[in-house]
Amino acid sequence: MKTLAVYALVLGTGVMSLLSLFESKEDHTAKFPSLELSSTLELNSNELPSSPSATPHSEVRKKEYHIYFENRAEEPLEVAIRYKDYNGDWQTEGFVTLKSGEKRHMGVSDQKTYFYYAENQHKWKKRKWAGKYSFPVNEAASNKLRFVKQDIWECYDTKMCNTFAVFR
Repeated sequence: MKTLAVYALVLGTGVMSLLSLFESKEDHTAKFPSLELSSTLELNSNELPSSPSATPHSEVRKKEYHIYFENRAEEPLEVAIRYKDYNGDWQTEGFVTLKSGEKRHMGVSDQKTYFYYAENQHKWKKRKWAGKYSFPVNEAASNKLRFVKQDIWECYDTKMCNTFAVFR
């Protein structure tokens, strides 16, 4: 039964393709006369798409990535961040205390990567969010902390994205 159905399908397809060869097809394309321009100056500038390279005096802005930290742990946390600011300089800020449930804007970057370090304030039950990238918290500090590298996911907005580091 299956074989018979396959033969019928193949035969029907063949007949349809054979019949389509004999049909006259109508042309639905519009016929326009060709234009010849003597100069590119004849084009209206309003019809051209705008691009950053088309206007040499316009400033091309980089995308902004706003970095936020949120403490969802039950205790206050000490946090530090290292990121490249919008001017291209590395910024390291810390220690900032985040209370339980607090959200804080930590910086703005044009890069999709930043580094963070966090620890709770309990002496007997210490918890750290540490990684493998060592940086001092400030220039005067002799010891370095091990920061976690975090990449920001790309968003669809062409001007800015928000990213959150959530500590639980």
